Amino acid sequence: MPYIVPLAGVSTAPKGKFSEPPKPGEEVVIIHGFDANYPPFTFVDETGKAKGFDVDVVDWIAKKYGWKVIHKPWDWSTIVTALEKGEIDIIASGMTITPERASRKIWFSIPYYSYIHEIVVRADDDRSLDEILNSGEYVAVQIGSTADKWADRLLAKGYNFKKLGLGSYVEALEALLDGRAAAYITDSAFLEPYLLKNPDVKAKIKVLATLGAPETYGIATRPEDAWLREKINEALFELMNSPEWNELLQKWGLGG
Repeated sequence: MPYIVPLAGVSTAPKGKFSEPPKPGEEVVIIHGFDANYPPFTFVDETGKAKGFDVDVVDWIAKKYGWKVIHKPWDWSTIVTALEKGEIDIIASGMTITPERASRKIWFSIPYYSYIHEIVVRADDDRSLDEILNSGEYVAVQIGSTADKWADRLLAKGYNFKKLGLGSYVEALEALLDGRAAAYITDSAFLEPYLLKNPDVKAKIKVLATLGAPETYGIATRPEDAWLREKINEALFELMNSPEWNELLQKWGLGG
């Protein structure tokens, strides 16, 4: 039977589904929530199977402990709510560790990948960054992503553009390519591997600027699921210090 710990009563340390170790013989079933269109970290292939770097990482962790994993695609704009409500148990899908997210809603594992945000335009667009951001045209982003937050920050600073929110980084890139958007805010973790696999697209775009300092990805858990988070951290540390880590990075075009 799946491992489920009943909620405790009033306590200074709230108990959750994975607050404590399972009893001997109990099966641990982890529901992994992920973005279905964020290659190379998470995506669904033509057969409907979950694939990607983060899928491999979660599977490696599950194999280490003998857990069962259910990979469940989820709309990115509501994925944190799904974690809070218990519809999924973890988010491993290129999720950035931010102060806003690392609050009472979700707690992260140790960081496992770093990247930087980028503003991308078409290769034949010779305008400056200020000209692009004050053009009154659309800038494409994925709804609910950190790129979406960057667009909000730029608008709050007084730049004059319109935000085009789409369902994925891939859709936002397509909006740039087909002329619906003058620019596109993305992150290097997505863009660099994507361009390696799509050299025809690489010739059509260029990175105009980077935004902010490097940021990091982590696996998101519920705050009360201390045991689960501890086991994920132990496994991540082991994996990241093994030859298999570089093999996974290279497999998915993430360097190493």
